[in-house]
Amino acid sequence: MWGVGLVLLYFGMAILAAALVLQQDRYVVRRSAKIGADARRIFRRINEADVLSAWAGEGEVTIVESRPDELLVLRLDSGRPAKSESFVTFALRPEGAATVVDCALSGRNSYADKAKNLFGGREKALGPKVEKALADLAASFA
Repeated sequence: MWGVGLVLLYFGMAILAAALVLQQDRYVVRRSAKIGADARRIFRRINEADVLSAWAGEGEVTIVESRPDELLVLRLDSGRPAKSESFVTFALRPEGAATVVDCALSGRNSYADKAKNLFGGREKALGPKVEKALADLAASFA
């Protein structure tokens, strides 16, 4: 009886290991919002210190690429809970009197992240945070 249990345990562990190894090394969480302001005002707001620091939390923010009124790419270096590097990209597209802000949060999955992904994933964990950031941005123009 112990032999069957050990074999089942072995196969269960092998399936779990395969599920971890086969997951993608990178993640991307994307959201968009239409904001009732022109791209210039939105771009300036995204570049303000309080907005930038909100993305970093307890880490550092570095502007990697900046095209005024069009694109902003930030690198987020965090030391908590584990050292990580991720990127936030804001792409601005004028649409009539408003601007569509496309926001993408991307980075690399560690093995610990891959294990967490089995129970919900980055989309579930980070999607609401990106949505809230866009909602806060929109509210600053209301």
